[in-house]
Amino acid sequence: YLSGLLFGLGISFWAMIPHIERHATPVRILTFMVAIGGLARLAAAITIATPSLPMQLAIGMELIITPLLCLWQARIIKIGK
Repeated sequence: YLSGLLFGLGISFWAMIPHIERHATPVRILTFMVAIGGLARLAAAITIATPSLPMQLAIGMELIITPLLCLWQARIIKIGK
């Protein structure tokens, strides 16, 4: 289930790339969803056990890379105005 959910989120991001400047709200909503998932994984990592390297990388993607992409998208919108 979770892999399918993440795959769907990724496809949604990918579908917006051609006209990313038009999709501020959906990109921010998807980023929020990914970041919340990352925070849940981080909380589990802190309270339960240190996760494997792939899980650590996933947490990094969810909490660092995805928000940075959202900020990049906001900059593109600002430049285009």
